[in-house]
Amino acid sequence: MLKKLSGRRAAAMGTAVSTIAGAIIFAGSGTAQAATTCPGSRIDRLSFDTGWVDLYYSNGANCVITTSRTPGVKLRMIAELEVLGGTKKTDSGYYSYHAGPVSLYANGACVRFRGQVGTTGDISGWGHCG
Repeated sequence: MLKKLSGRRAAAMGTAVSTIAGAIIFAGSGTAQAATTCPGSRIDRLSFDTGWVDLYYSNGANCVITTSRTPGVKLRMIAELEVLGGTKKTDSGYYSYHAGPVSLYANGACVRFRGQVGTTGDISGWGHCG
């Protein structure tokens, strides 16, 4: 049987329930998984001592994400994608897990990508054309 609350207790309970519900809605609306991967299929990977950078492709768009081999340790990271004869896009900063994702539309063009974690990294040649 439910007990009816009145006055301040009802107001406090309503605020607590609203806060909890808001936190649940907020937590569910921004999925961490979506932020740590790119859409599509992984088509290439460059590995280096401190991490790796993955290249994904989906419906004319390429996407890169750089991942650290020491998760939880804040290091300077770079995820970069460039379209031959077109745009270059970079995400760089001090991150604990990954840089990116960085996406560019590149249907019919070649791309080059690079990643860096700390002082080591790698860059691809021009490729994945088409």
